[in-house]
Amino acid sequence: MDKSQGVSRGKKGIKCAGQNICIDRMSVLPDDLLVHILSFLTLKEAAATSILSSRWRYLWTFTPKLEFDGIESLSELELCEGKQIDILLKQKRSAYVKWVNDILASHKNSKNSNIEVFKVLFSLDNVYEDDIGKWIRYALSRKVQTLELNLRGTYGCHTHGEYYTFPNELLCNSTDFKFLKSISMDSVDVDGEALEFLLCNCPLLENLSVSQSRDLSSLCIYGSSRSLKRLEIIDCQELGSIEIRDSNLLCLNYEGPRIHIVLEGVPHLVEMSLGGALTYYIEDVISLFSHQLPLLEILTIDVIEDNFSWQVSEMFCSAVKMSNLKQLVVKFRLCEDQSLLPLTNIIRASPCLQRFVLEGTWSGTIEVVEREVEKVSTSKYVHLKEIELLGYYGRTSDLEFCMHLLENCVSLEKIVVDPHDTFHPSLKFKEAYEKEEKEVRARTVEQLRNKVPPLLNFTILE
Repeated sequence: MDKSQGVSRGKKGIKCAGQNICIDRMSVLPDDLLVHILSFLTLKEAAATSILSSRWRYLWTFTPKLEFDGIESLSELELCEGKQIDILLKQKRSAYVKWVNDILASHKNSKNSNIEVFKVLFSLDNVYEDDIGKWIRYALSRKVQTLELNLRGTYGCHTHGEYYTFPNELLCNSTDFKFLKSISMDSVDVDGEALEFLLCNCPLLENLSVSQSRDLSSLCIYGSSRSLKRLEIIDCQELGSIEIRDSNLLCLNYEGPRIHIVLEGVPHLVEMSLGGALTYYIEDVISLFSHQLPLLEILTIDVIEDNFSWQVSEMFCSAVKMSNLKQLVVKFRLCEDQSLLPLTNIIRASPCLQRFVLEGTWSGTIEVVEREVEKVSTSKYVHLKEIELLGYYGRTSDLEFCMHLLENCVSLEKIVVDPHDTFHPSLKFKEAYEKEEKEVRARTVEQLRNKVPPLLNFTILE
């Protein structure tokens, strides 16, 4: 081929040899496709494309996702103390609010386009209620589908000030909410009346999540909210009761104080997660959910180690048969050398179980006691194929639980052992935790070496 007629590829497109022609592949794409591409970038990355050319200047303002995630910027507060925290937090809050307001001002050119996602992820309190209220109104005016207000932040930033209170005056116009499919509020004071209004006036609402609301005392969900599929209520300490009747709910996630729960006419509820003080007494769980547990396919439960003895676990096994359960996740705080073997009775109560996950947290050094490995007689676990042991510490009790499963799971295909604490420490203690985890992993490798069948898919995570 004549080199004068050859083709070379440059950074911006295709350049024909011998000719001063350069094809910009991106520029020939239609605006709608470019906006779709920009939607996969973070908001800051998308905004940065405005300097590419005059055509790109406003394209990013048409992205259907506005996710204002500033949580990472709070990490340096971990290393501060006393008044220094207050000063730095105030500066960061002011900068964050200005950033959001500037972005929304830039979006005025695209006011006729709809928003799919609007998220505020930062530690803010009621000092900024005017700004937050303005943001919510803006999102609703743009027919938002997913609305998330996570004002807790991280690193203990919410130790000062009052929570933002959801403005009930917004509820005067029910048409503003009709496009919402998902609502999530964390560290927002919202009451039951507001939530019940949303459930009744959001015909498309499928997901509702409320965490750390101090105004929520009761919640009633009846047949009017037929579209609701997932409900999550976390750490609402003033909550006294939840009633769910005649609902198409698929998943319930509750963690918090002991409350009165009514579940009636929820035939599609197949996934449940329970934690907090509610699970302090297993007999309460049995009493509250005796009619629902046999229908579940996925269950996640916090087990309070001090109260989960052989006697309690045997009572659970005899009272409950979770005949449809396919996946079981047990969260357990490891301490000293307390045996994990009583957990086998929860597995026994799930004869069709296929996947079992133990999420252990240690939150500090545990003394490893050398002793003989115990064994318990039990029926074989016929359907259990996959096991994950997270937060494995290398105690004798960890080893005997692992060996029990290896010896009694006749269909086991895969086991994953993760020797990292499921509790994530603050930056101040990160170095000490990393050192601890290296020692734990070395102990885990030594402990399980040559004990796992060679044909089994077995992994110890780095």
